[in-house]
Amino acid sequence: MVLYFTQRWILGPLIPSLMETFGTDRTTLGIVGAGSLWGYTFTPIIAGIISDRFGRRYVILFGMFGLSALTVISGLAHSTGQLFLFRFITGLIEGFFFIPLIAFTMELFPERPGFYVTFMSSGTSFGWFTGPALAGWLLDLTGNWRIPFFATGIAGILLAVVLMFVWPEVKRERHPGGKLLDPSILRKSSLIMLGLVSFTAMFQISGEFGFAMWYPVFLKTEIGMTASMAGVIAGLWGVGQFVGRPAMGLFSDRLGYRRVGIAGGILMGLCLIMVLKVENSFARGFITLFTGFVGSAVMGTLWTFTGLTFARTRGLALGVLTTWSYAIASLSPITIGYIGDHYRVSTGLLVICVPAVFLACAAFAATGLVKMDGDRG
Repeated sequence: MVLYFTQRWILGPLIPSLMETFGTDRTTLGIVGAGSLWGYTFTPIIAGIISDRFGRRYVILFGMFGLSALTVISGLAHSTGQLFLFRFITGLIEGFFFIPLIAFTMELFPERPGFYVTFMSSGTSFGWFTGPALAGWLLDLTGNWRIPFFATGIAGILLAVVLMFVWPEVKRERHPGGKLLDPSILRKSSLIMLGLVSFTAMFQISGEFGFAMWYPVFLKTEIGMTASMAGVIAGLWGVGQFVGRPAMGLFSDRLGYRRVGIAGGILMGLCLIMVLKVENSFARGFITLFTGFVGSAVMGTLWTFTGLTFARTRGLALGVLTTWSYAIASLSPITIGYIGDHYRVSTGLLVICVPAVFLACAAFAATGLVKMDGDRG
């Protein structure tokens, strides 16, 4: 999971260099950054259904090999059009890795799903740090924006080879027989609940992905930091999430997934405002860290809440949630880039990311009005 999100979030610190290399603007690079999100919208449902029906292992390994190979290929791009295409295909393959892995983790550890899902997904949170930090450091070291793509992609391929030989055999990961689509998900209460959790994810991912991509650009172009320092400060968001996700998982198993997620989201929104307004660099770094810590509660609890609520169609439900949320959330980095071209990047972060996070809290709270089997609150 660390390598997965490292590969995803290396783009932010590279944007100024890509603008210079390809002679383009922030809006265009925002579209390139959204390419993987658009690709991601086409496959999570397919990956969820296949893994529900035939098991998780080979679906996950296919996703890991594919996204790592496409990360390497992205480093070979010679135009923004090529880079967009390669990132789009990377997104197509990502769904085969992440969605079945969440379902598989819940099946490995059914006794404390909130903790173990958030502990596993904390790897993605650390990737929020290693991606920007590694990309900025390699760019300053080599002056070549292609190197971060090559380094992280090759590392992912090597790890996938290792996992082929050490994958745990778990009988309950397979669901042979029966219908390909369980009709329980088509009940009115199920569809309403699925819509609300999908909107929650859509707003939260819009806030998180927009912030992760453009925050290092804000630090470099408006605050005046080096690419390395901007990557490190922006990466503290990921460190906070890395620590926060298992902590929030423990709290949510005891206090309720919805309650912990909403509280963390409200605090995250307030912290986003502060991190853009504060002038002291040390304070900015600390608030960035704390923003990641409390913000980790939202998606961590939402994944678990959805998986438990839709226990019979876990892979499919997570796939639907992801498809819808990524399709709309892909507009966030584009919009922020457009605002950055015409005003300031900080303005885009303030008017897009902050409202999105609070709207996610509202949608998550609304799930409390729907009662259905498996709802753990």
